[in-house]
Amino acid sequence: MPKTIAFVRRPGPSFNQAISANPKNQPINVKRACLQHECYVAALEKTGVEVALLSGLYKYPDAPFIEDTTVVFDHIALACPSKEGSRRGEGVSIHKEIKKYRTIKTLPPSVTLDGGDVLNTEEKIFVGISERTNREAVDALAKFTKKPIIPVEVLFGLHLKTSVTYLGNYILVLDPSSLDTHPLREFKWIETSRPNRYAANCLAIRNTVLISKGSNEVADKIRKEGFKTMQLDISEFEKADGGLTCLSIVFND
Repeated sequence: MPKTIAFVRRPGPSFNQAISANPKNQPINVKRACLQHECYVAALEKTGVEVALLSGLYKYPDAPFIEDTTVVFDHIALACPSKEGSRRGEGVSIHKEIKKYRTIKTLPPSVTLDGGDVLNTEEKIFVGISERTNREAVDALAKFTKKPIIPVEVLFGLHLKTSVTYLGNYILVLDPSSLDTHPLREFKWIETSRPNRYAANCLAIRNTVLISKGSNEVADKIRKEGFKTMQLDISEFEKADGGLTCLSIVFND
């Protein structure tokens, strides 16, 4: 079995300044976020993943959401050009590490792309057209893979993977009210609702699915499909519109 690596980044002391639609009367608690992040790392290690832990970056409050910096394919990795000016530069240190495993390629200046908008499955790659990712990204990604690149309109939420996760075995967890589901009709769905939309952003590693705390009904459905589940409290990251996939870049060596 190939070694699976997860790159993660600790929250920095400025994490409470992360880009967020969260009400200002519910500020991010950085200390609690650090404790939740430690539990996240422990959960990854429990699945058998080798975790590469990077230090927090004070200059970049959103840096714990490391997924957005890079899209990793089997043979290369793509540096994601962020639409958000405050996030440009986050990828420099992570790309130095990923270069040990993949060649890093760049995308044209017309492209804006966050890794949270790229859903990779065995046969196709789905790209969310969202607040952060434009249509030019679809054609740009197509030059680096033989898989078809399928655009999906994001109707609500920050990224495509805010509202849909691929578990494997042609099974999706998704909130159908938050995106155009027509390109996803070939899959079996485990549906969530918008009030419980964070349950749609879960992280599947081998036969284990990490899912947000309190998502009992969705977790039950996932287990019925033959997966194990682990519930994690990531409430401080959810305040910054983040989810479980946002906090890592996972790939096989």
